Amino acid sequence: MMNIIRPDTKFDFMGSASLFTKLSIGLFVAAVAVVAVRGVNLGLDFAGGHEVLLEFEQPITSEEVRGRLNELFPEVDTAVQRFDVPTSTGTFYLTRIERSESLGEDERTRMRDRFQDEYGDVFEGLDYNPEAGDVVKVDFTENATVAGADLSSQKLSGVTEDLGHPVRLVRQVGRPDEQRYEIVLKGVDVTLVNGMKPLDPNVRAARVEFVGPTVGKQLRNDGILAILYALGFILLYVAFRFDVFYGPGAIACLVHDAIITVALLSLLGAQFSLATIAGLLTLVGYSINDTIVIFDRIRERLGGATGAAMDSRINQAINETLGRTIMTSATTLLACFCLMFFGRGTVMAEFGLIMTVGILIGTYSSIYVAAPTFRLLRNRFSTD
Repeated sequence: MMNIIRPDTKFDFMGSASLFTKLSIGLFVAAVAVVAVRGVNLGLDFAGGHEVLLEFEQPITSEEVRGRLNELFPEVDTAVQRFDVPTSTGTFYLTRIERSESLGEDERTRMRDRFQDEYGDVFEGLDYNPEAGDVVKVDFTENATVAGADLSSQKLSGVTEDLGHPVRLVRQVGRPDEQRYEIVLKGVDVTLVNGMKPLDPNVRAARVEFVGPTVGKQLRNDGILAILYALGFILLYVAFRFDVFYGPGAIACLVHDAIITVALLSLLGAQFSLATIAGLLTLVGYSINDTIVIFDRIRERLGGATGAAMDSRINQAINETLGRTIMTSATTLLACFCLMFFGRGTVMAEFGLIMTVGILIGTYSSIYVAAPTFRLLRNRFSTD
């Protein structure tokens, strides 16, 4: 069997642990400062906004789409991703546009006055909630139809379009005895498609979605809770599998890896989305896997040793698992490099980047964060 690391290797990891512990603390503090000062670049999933899948008949590059997008929405955060549809010969790009209001306060007042002039006393009110997307809600009295008011889709659309707002559809909502209607406007997607016609006259919006800020906030909170729950259950698992001296080291390792990775993504300006959360959770799982392997070998070799004898046996355990650590990290990194190279412009490249950073930091922290933390707690609090 091929050995990447010689069986008699005796690297003194614990001898340099003090230096690397200080380095890790410094990196962690710097990472926290970066996240606190710069924050994170929240994507559509968390910040809310419009997501439009554009289909081009001609071969268009992502740089061309991104350039037009920046011209159309210069003051708004936007993003472009290549989107593969195997069943189609077209070229697809998924565009994300930061949430913006289709109707300002003045436009809402004009529209309200226009409906009041058209329907008089049977008109009860108009409401526009930007969190619900490009939807205008119009209410009429229950006897509106009896009074002869024309509440047909054509009429409601005509009143709205007279003010310069194209209508996608009109639908009646609420109870059957209520005269309540929703007017769905043609919003960002129409502007986007028209703006892309110089690139391809046959471009169309294959899919249009909207994420409101309330939903985005809920997704963000759920993502944070998912990571915290993962850390909590990992702590319980390690404490059950080993003993209480191992758990804090594993959690310190995971928090160290996650915060430094988030800080690096913040510095790179990467957008945080549900894919980012998935990448961080995968990173946490990968990191704890490597840590568990090292901890398991430490438990086999340690016995009741303390002091210098403990350092020697921890070194022995890490050296014995070093070949496995290098092989696992190298092969996983190879897959991550492929994701970043072949998945350029897609969510896979972002996932590959997170995993690449996490693997490098996680491999380091399993040796120089988890093991030294265990040694510190065992020396200080063990009564064996």
